[in-house]
Amino acid sequence: MKYFEFGKENDITLLLLHGAATTWQLSFMPFIEAAKEKYHIIAVAEDGFNTDEPEVDAVSVTEEAKKITEYLVGNFGGKIDIILGESLGGMIMTEILFDPRISVHTAIADGFTILEYPSFRYELPKRITAGAITAVELFAFRHMGLFSRLLGEDIDSMIYKNASRKTLYSLEYSMMPYRYKYEAFNLSDSYIWHGEKEPGLGHVLKKIDRSRYRFKHMVFKGKGHGSLLLEPKRLLREIERAYKGYDKDYLAG
Repeated sequence: MKYFEFGKENDITLLLLHGAATTWQLSFMPFIEAAKEKYHIIAVAEDGFNTDEPEVDAVSVTEEAKKITEYLVGNFGGKIDIILGESLGGMIMTEILFDPRISVHTAIADGFTILEYPSFRYELPKRITAGAITAVELFAFRHMGLFSRLLGEDIDSMIYKNASRKTLYSLEYSMMPYRYKYEAFNLSDSYIWHGEKEPGLGHVLKKIDRSRYRFKHMVFKGKGHGSLLLEPKRLLREIERAYKGYDKDYLAG
């Protein structure tokens, strides 16, 4: 795992956590160019998707979060102004928020997925399921037209196609007993973002219990999963608005 910083002269810190099957460069470099004049940016090259360390595979969401947390405590005293977690990065973000040494002003989970996998009592079906999902992912990465239709957006430019089978399998395997930490959204000024065209959005809207968890939810018209990354200047504006605080939930045009 490596960390890359930009705009160190700026006071407001912005931690960027990319999703699965991409890299910090593919996801964030256009945005970093637009944002480095305003924010002190820390971009994380997560295990399994770090082009500088291709031999290092990812283990699990919780292990990634532990490493990042220790880095933040050791280098920033645990205080970060804004975290933007994309897809899987949003899950890592919730794990980071739970550490009592961490203080975050604004936490944004973009494309936060809440379709939890079943918990298997026995090892064999767990391994078979993780293997099957991994095979589908590897197939999809090689046939991006199908993958883009599933996500509601053409994000081929952001896909890291050299992710190892071991990394993808380990992440899927670790998700079998995993349960999303919605309580983490009560620990900061929190936001969940989705694109209108993301698969399963209707289920997401029904499932999230907003009476117990404090966050604001935004749905972006005409957008798919993580596709705000394709509009870096707009993404910068939305982050600035979130940091200042939205007045209410709304359907963003």
